[in-house]
Amino acid sequence: MTVNALEFYSGIGGLHRALAQSVISGGGHVVRAFDWDQAACRVYAANHGPDVVQKVDIGALQAADLAELHADLWLLSPSCQPYTVLNPLAKGAEDPRAKSFIRLTEDVLPDLVKMGKHPQRLLVENVAGFETSSTRERLLVNLRSMGYTTLELLITPLQFGIPNSRLRYYLLARTSPLSFAGISGQEDRVWRHIPGRGSDWFDTRTHSAEEGSGIDITEVRNYLDDEPHVEPHPHAIPEKVLEKWGRLFDIVLPSARRTCCFTRGYTKLVERAGSVLQMDEELDTTQTFDTFLETQRAGDEDAVRLLRPLRLRYFSPTELLRLFAFLPPSLGGDLADHFIWPEDISIKTKYKLIGNSVNVRVVTELINYLVQ
Repeated sequence: MTVNALEFYSGIGGLHRALAQSVISGGGHVVRAFDWDQAACRVYAANHGPDVVQKVDIGALQAADLAELHADLWLLSPSCQPYTVLNPLAKGAEDPRAKSFIRLTEDVLPDLVKMGKHPQRLLVENVAGFETSSTRERLLVNLRSMGYTTLELLITPLQFGIPNSRLRYYLLARTSPLSFAGISGQEDRVWRHIPGRGSDWFDTRTHSAEEGSGIDITEVRNYLDDEPHVEPHPHAIPEKVLEKWGRLFDIVLPSARRTCCFTRGYTKLVERAGSVLQMDEELDTTQTFDTFLETQRAGDEDAVRLLRPLRLRYFSPTELLRLFAFLPPSLGGDLADHFIWPEDISIKTKYKLIGNSVNVRVVTELINYLVQ
């Protein structure tokens, strides 16, 4: 099976990598990728070649230009900022960042349908919360009016044994007469698992073990770099940050089987931007912080010294690439780095670009289902 794909809002190429790892394998080919972010395009080009990605305003793309690319599959990961629950001012379809996606699906795609040049399949990824938006309602109506059958899902990497909570909305679409197996009479359901592959996901923090999925989730340590023999650690959390905000971090141990969702604000924001690591697994985190706070309140200007034994640090960009399934788990050993960063890409930019990306394993599984 040969599939030619277009990748919209391509970022650092997560959708591309998922297609390459899918059952289509050598038969899947991204013929063009589109993004507006210069740094993302440079990283994409370093990993997939300079002739694939195009820096462009996606809102300016024309049907005639896309028709010439003869794509069977569209992969789209539009901006999540208009829909995220982390943004109290999110405006949904009224947000300027939503306009290009709306134009692409409501103007360009219908023109391609009229030309007989439209894709047979689509995959859309966005933040959980998109499923309650007016953009989603418009998208469903529009796709169905053009003869597409749709399937919606809310999926997290935890369902595939990856220790990262990153719940995302996915929409799959196929042109008639293609349909999705096992969803008859449930077309309007938002699925919590891929139909025919397991059961609905339950968060074990709010459900009993008997209700849980029974999935064996890998420990975080299997995604970590070898520890450098230098102090402080290259990714140590600055003590001035710990002094003021340390108690607000989501702190996990290498033995943990869950991390919080990593966002583009990782290392810049403290709350709801992603977990940090406590490398000393023997010390009691809560007790250590309680002692620190008491000492700090007593006026000790060097109270932060009490937190040093915890060895708190951020995840490295490479560790996040493993959690996002761009790279395989480390399994405690050194692996060749199969992801390329241009030399002048700063570490802050790396965190931002990874936080904006997709989980490759999840998308791979969805592409497998979409093309079966």
